[in-house]
This record gives sequence, structure tokens and C-alpha cells, in this order.
Amino acid sequence: MSIAATDSFARRATRRLFLLMTVVLCLSVLAIAYLTLNEFNRLLIPELSKKAQLIGQIVSADVQRAIDYGIPFDEFVGASEHLETVVADHNELAYVAVVDRNGSLLYQGGTLDKRFEEVLGKPRLAQGVSGSAEAKAIGDPPTPTELPDVLDYGFPVFGNTGLLGFVDIGIDRHFVQRQLNEIVYDLVVIVIVALLVAIEVMLALILISISGPIERLNLLMGLHAQGDFSKQLITRARDPVGQMGRYLSDGGKRIHERYQSLRNRVGSLVEGQREAVRDADTAARLEDIGARFRLVGGLTPLVQASANDIRIPLFIFAFSEELQKSFLPLYVRSVYEPISWLSESVVIGLPIAMFLAVLAVAQPFAGVWSDRYGTRKIFLLGLVPAVAGFIGCAFATTVYELMVWRGTTALGYGVVTIACQSYVFGVETPGARARNVAIFVAVIMSAAMCGTAIGGILADRIGYRPVFWVAAALALAAGVMAQRILTHEMGPTAVAPGTSTGGVDTIRTVLRNARFVIFLLCVAIPANVLVAAFLWYIVPLYLSDLGATTAEIGRVLMIYYLVVFAGGPLASRFVDQFGGLAWVVGLGSLLSGAGLVAFYDWHSIWAVVLAVIILAVSHALIKAPQFALALEICEREIALVGRTTVLNFLRVAERVGMMLGLLFSAFLVGAYGFRATIGITGTMVCGAAMLFLLFYLMARKGRMTTA
Repeated sequence: MSIAATDSFARRATRRLFLLMTVVLCLSVLAIAYLTLNEFNRLLIPELSKKAQLIGQIVSADVQRAIDYGIPFDEFVGASEHLETVVADHNELAYVAVVDRNGSLLYQGGTLDKRFEEVLGKPRLAQGVSGSAEAKAIGDPPTPTELPDVLDYGFPVFGNTGLLGFVDIGIDRHFVQRQLNEIVYDLVVIVIVALLVAIEVMLALILISISGPIERLNLLMGLHAQGDFSKQLITRARDPVGQMGRYLSDGGKRIHERYQSLRNRVGSLVEGQREAVRDADTAARLEDIGARFRLVGGLTPLVQASANDIRIPLFIFAFSEELQKSFLPLYVRSVYEPISWLSESVVIGLPIAMFLAVLAVAQPFAGVWSDRYGTRKIFLLGLVPAVAGFIGCAFATTVYELMVWRGTTALGYGVVTIACQSYVFGVETPGARARNVAIFVAVIMSAAMCGTAIGGILADRIGYRPVFWVAAALALAAGVMAQRILTHEMGPTAVAPGTSTGGVDTIRTVLRNARFVIFLLCVAIPANVLVAAFLWYIVPLYLSDLGATTAEIGRVLMIYYLVVFAGGPLASRFVDQFGGLAWVVGLGSLLSGAGLVAFYDWHSIWAVVLAVIILAVSHALIKAPQFALALEICEREIALVGRTTVLNFLRVAERVGMMLGLLFSAFLVGAYGFRATIGITGTMVCGAAMLFLLFYLMARKGRMTTA
């Protein structure tokens, strides 16, 4: 069976299992969703009634205390302000009002229902209210009066002369629907995440447990057919593939044993000087047979690394890092303390900037370490700062501490991801480089999509700090999987001749290319700045100010990764048909800036959502062409210093640009606000894209004139 046949088998098995898994997951989630929504709907109204009773008792007790002090019922000072604070502390409240026995409104907090005065603004003595305040403070909550937008619970207030009035607690009827909607949205997110996680795990298990052993068996059979008996399969599997592998390995082992036995016998005859000439000739022929059939040196294990080995460890680790994307700026703002020489908006952006700065420094070294010491060792080493950073963020109480621990996390993240990238590039299967890179990018994108959404839901339910503990636990789980799955023989490797690992001369060589500099400043860096400054920084803070929860913020960020993840393959086909990498990249970058400009002045959550969608579409369009265009522009530099060096320089420049762009956007937010900053950022990206297109047209015209 050839490698192509093995891949075909894996694809067929994957499609069938994917269909079965999708049906089972969807049916199970729909059943759970139905039961959850029914139970939630059944329990929410009684719980709200109990809470209305509790709030009514507290407010009634405050009113009663004032009456006991001798303050007239209609002369309370600051009562409305106090009721406003009560409403502000409870999202489910529409209003809290105090009326006299004739239905006249005395004090209120919140916004009254339009029909409040018509229905409740009249004497309520006919309702049979009697008894003492103590009696009314105990027992079941009163039956609510149903108004168009609220459920009104009336609690009587008594004085020495009898009934004085009522404390009316208005429960927002739309609050129930909003809670139901939140659960529905969370369930949809969980379905998508569950499917993606199941796909990643399923693909990894199929490729590692099914197609991987078949491919290794096929490789061993091919070696035996070519007369190479130097390898053996080490397997404990009891399935037919494992049994076949052990049978072939045992056959090779017997050949080695017989050869070694014959070699020892001939060697002893030569040493005994009996028929020395003939025996020496036999020994030479025997050595020739051993060299031809690779029987010298003993059996070595057949190890074949695959890019699919990194799927599960990398997915789990990237998932753990992405959990905080939806709420990190909000978490920083919660521990913010004024710094005299920096605005609040800049201070909030410092932990993200620190992450990007450390990442820019760590990644080039991580590649060298991975090549020198091996991927698995560097992966496990990178987990130490990553886990320490997560735990430190959970305990952080100041912005400075968050900066330190986010920088520590960045060190671990850079080491782990570059180690995985080196593992992917180290797989020497012919024609596999592009496919392996696609696997790496797909895993990172799917983990980002799942992590941001789940992180928002978790933060909304359990708070910010526990999410970092979850991230630390997931990172440790990724380490366990890496220890079990990754092949330790991958790396170390030597640096290829003619390549450079960096230095001033390398930087000078790359920067002499004017086309590359324009591409870097006008396209590559602006695209990454939009991710850091707009998506990671502005979107969470702006949506929070617009009233969105962290779960909603996570869903908005998820949209970006979902569109990029799903639209990437479609965009690649479009680029292949359209042609002209520079045109596609330039117009895509122009579209991303135009999306921000078009919606910057809309003060609503949906405006942000639309801007994020347009940004995602444009980045899906230009992500792969950017990489290809950079390699096309730097053909001469790649020949001089190597592809890895050029790509490392591009990556570092993008990280530095992201950091500086983020801080600049944070400064603009402090000076002009979110909407103006979005408009300014979009305008600058559009201007840079047009400059790139103009430069490209001029360069193209110059080449045509020269020709």
C-alpha cells in the first residue's frame, strides 16, 4: 500500500467517522439543550419571585426604619437616589418604587412601566391588605401584577395608623428572555466547539492509531522489498496491522541473528588459519552481503514522525492560551491603579504589549533551540514559563504583576509554538511541506476560535481568575500528550549550509529590498496591528462599555476566527483563479481598513460585529497570499541568507509592529475615545494599502518599460 493509498484510506475513514460523530453530537446536544431550557424556564420565575421578595423586604425594612424614627412617610430625603443604587445592583430589576396608600408615586429608582400609574396608581385598599408589617414580611411572595414589560410585586408598608403605602418591585420580563437567549447562544457555541474539538481529536487518533501504523508497516515492507533489513517496528498493538508488523520485524531479527552467527563462524575460521585464503574470500563476500542488505550494526526502531503528531498537544496548548483573549483588557482594567505619566487606556494595553514584545524576542531563539535539542524537549521546557505565567496571572493584583506574568506566558507560548513549527518542518516526506504548514495553521486557528468563545463563557460564569487556573491545567495536559505522542528523534538538526541565523548583516540584506520594506510597512504590519489593537484590545473594552457580557465578547471574537478558519480554503481558490498576489493582498488590506471606517461612528454592538466580520473576510483573503508574496518578493534574499531567516525577520517585525500599533491605539483611545480611534485606525490602514498598490503599479510599470 503506497502513502497515497494510506492517505486515501484515512480520508475515507475520517469522512465516515465525521458524519457519525456530527450526528451523534448534534442529537445529544439538542437533547441536553431541550432539557436545560425547560428546566431553566421552570425554575427562573420562582427564583426571581424569591429575589423580588428579598429585595422588597430589604427596601420595606429601610422605609419602616425611617418611619420608626419619626420621619413622615412622604418626606424621606435621598430615597430616590437610594432606590437607584438598588436597581443598579440587580440586573433583573426594572424599577423600585414607593407609593402612598392612594397610589401617588413618592420615590422611584429605575424606569417605571408605561402602565404603572394606570394599573397601580390608585388606592389598593380594596385588595384586602390587612395585618402588621411583621406578618407581611414573612411567608410566600405576593402574587405579581402583570404589566406589559414587568412583573410588579407590591409589598405593603405599615405605620401606627395602619397601611401607609406600598414598595413596588418591578422585575423586567425581558430579563427572562435575555437569559434564555444567553443559554441558547452558549449552547450554539458549545456545539461548534465540541465539533471542532471532536474533529481534531478524531483526526489525530485516526492518523496516529490507524493510518500511521499502516504507513509505517508499508514503509517497512518497502524497505524489505528493497533489501534493507536494518529496521524493525516496535508495537504492542494486537490488531492485524500490529501482528503483521511484528511478523516482519521478527523475520528481520532472525535474518540478523543468522547473519551474525555465520559471520562469527567465518571469523573464527579465518583466525584459525585453516584454508585462510578461501575463508578470507568468504568473509569479504559476507561483509559485502551485510552492507548490501544493511545487516551490520543491528536492528534499529523504525520511527516516522508526522505533522499530525502535533495536532492534539498543540491544539490543547493553544486553546489554553486563547481562553483569556475575550476578557484580558477587562481583567487589566479591574486591577488598574492610576499611573501619573500614563493614561488608563495605555496602561490597560501594557500587558498585551509585553506579551507581544517577549514573543518577538523568544521565537527566533526557540527555533534554534528546537533544532539543537529536539522538539519534544523544547515543548516540555516551554510549558514551565507558560504554566507559571497562567498561575501568576490568576494571583496578580496590579498591572505590573500582570505585565510580568503575561511576559512569562509569552516566553512559554513562543517556545512551544515554534517547537511545533520546527517539528512540522522537520518531517521530510516528499511534497509534505505545504500540507504540514496548513495543518499547523489550521490547528492554531481552530484552537483560537474555540478558546476565545469558551473563555468568555467561563469568565462570565466563574470569573476572570479561575479561567487562568483552567488554562494552566490544560497546558499541563498538553505536556502529557506531547510526552506520549511526539517523536523524540525529531531534531536535533544542523543548520543548512548557506543559511544565516540572524545578525546585523542579515537585517541589512533584507532591508535593502525596497519592495519588501513597503510590503512590510503597508500590508504585513497593519494587518497584524488590526488583530492586536482592534480585535484583542478595542473590541473587548468597547463592547463592555456598550453593555456586552464577556460571553458575548467571546462570541464576537469567535466570529473572526470562524470566518478566517472556514474562509481560508475558499480564499485560496479565489486567489488561484484571480491571480496577482500583490493585487489580492493590497485590495484585501484596503477592505479591512474600509470595514472599520464604514462602521466606526455607529454606537452599537452590531456595528462592532459587522466590522469584525469584514476584518475576518479580508484576513481570510490575504493570509495565505501574504506568505507567498513575501517569499516571492525576497527570492534574492532567500538565496543569500535562507528562507528561515527571512521568515524569522518577517515574524519579528510583525510582532514589534503589533506592539507599537497597540500602544499607539491605546493612546488614541485615551485621547479621542473608541469610535474615533477605530475610524483613525481604519483610515491609516486604508492609506497604507493604497500606498502599497500605488508602489506596486509604479514598479510594474517600470518593469514593463524596461522590458
